Amino acid sequence: MEVPFSEILNRIAVIDRDIAELNRLKSRLPADRPYSPTIQLTFDKQINTLLNERVSLMELPVLHPPLWLLSKEGLEPAAEPSVLKERKSLLAGDLSVPHPNEQDVINFIREIPKTEVHLHLEACVNKETLKFLYKKNGIEVTDKEFEDKYNFKDLNGFIQVFFFVQGAVKEASDLGYFIDSLADYLRSNNIVYCEAFFAPSKFIQNGLDFDEMVEVMVNRIRQIEVKDGITIRLLVDVSRSFGPENAMNNLKRVLGLKHKEVIGIGLGGAELMGPAKDYSEVFKIARESGLRCVAHSGEDDGPWAIWDAVNLCKAERIGHGTSAIQDPELVRYMKENKIPIEICVTSNVFTGKYVRKEQNHPVRYYYDQGLMLCINTDDPDIFNVNLTYEFFKLYRFLDFSIDEIIDLVRQGVLCTFHPEKDSLWKSMEEKIDQIKLKYNLISEKQVTAV
Repeated sequence: MEVPFSEILNRIAVIDRDIAELNRLKSRLPADRPYSPTIQLTFDKQINTLLNERVSLMELPVLHPPLWLLSKEGLEPAAEPSVLKERKSLLAGDLSVPHPNEQDVINFIREIPKTEVHLHLEACVNKETLKFLYKKNGIEVTDKEFEDKYNFKDLNGFIQVFFFVQGAVKEASDLGYFIDSLADYLRSNNIVYCEAFFAPSKFIQNGLDFDEMVEVMVNRIRQIEVKDGITIRLLVDVSRSFGPENAMNNLKRVLGLKHKEVIGIGLGGAELMGPAKDYSEVFKIARESGLRCVAHSGEDDGPWAIWDAVNLCKAERIGHGTSAIQDPELVRYMKENKIPIEICVTSNVFTGKYVRKEQNHPVRYYYDQGLMLCINTDDPDIFNVNLTYEFFKLYRFLDFSIDEIIDLVRQGVLCTFHPEKDSLWKSMEEKIDQIKLKYNLISEKQVTAV
């Protein structure tokens, strides 16, 4: 459907005004009140909804567009320079100025290719797909019950939402819809490589066959890679929530697979219910079998939990790691041993154990200390966020520059388990340079020289 250009501009102006007002009100919230985190999350959800609408408007076909919005083909040579300059200033802002427009920063971040490695498959299922699956499988859930599930206030509340999403699956083929939702999310944020967690325990308890579930997901992953060039790899969550014996059973199931798309295991679930040391034998066998190993740690427990994850489980990456800042020796150890931290800013604010505001997140400190970092969403459809906004929050609240954001994108590639990281980054960097040219962050001569 084509829309008059004036209507698009008017709606964008309203959205920009509303976002500015919401940010102003949010900034006035006291940090030390018990009600502040919940209200702040409400602001964040609404701001993210408006930002998503703005992006959608920018992608609409335009009815009778003005001349300067058109491509340069067919323009008179004399008119071309000024017309193109004006068109460029509208469609891609100048990020070389001291205080660029924040929407231009968001657009730039959205356009550049990215990777993401801390992402739960079940939490990438959009609400429309989830409602469809509940209806398809004959499970009645009222709109109020549905929305109430998403109004959680702590990590355990989040885990209950997680189980709620899993409850929509009644047959292995349903997981194909999960992969499709994940692919939609990756496309919309230009994520070219992703490692996603899949937690099978609840599904197996509900009678589904592990091998059949993996087969469904792998087939869809291969179709998406052929169609879109997006690479998806799976890490099976052995999960604290069901105990060490269940974790060992999950590992044995993974060891029986022959799919290259399943690359390792992760330790997720309620951190305080299952210390990493209880899973050291599971991780030992996984490592010896050639699987990659990662662990959620320091999200809901102290730095001692991270020490156990890296020393006893030999985790290759630490998910969240927000409490590491409490132990300078741990920070030094992780830096020297190049153990990356999977940063999830919005998730940490939502669960609220160590971080109540974006401005207080330790990612700025970790970066300045030289730790390897990768930026992630954790659970985009549960938290109503995406990777573009995660990077933007670093810019908006933690004083990361555009160059530092690009460096974090580079570090994100190095933190992956991709077999050819250098070639992946080289191809991404070439695309980033072209996009930097569009936003006046690099000259055409510099791009040509590279």
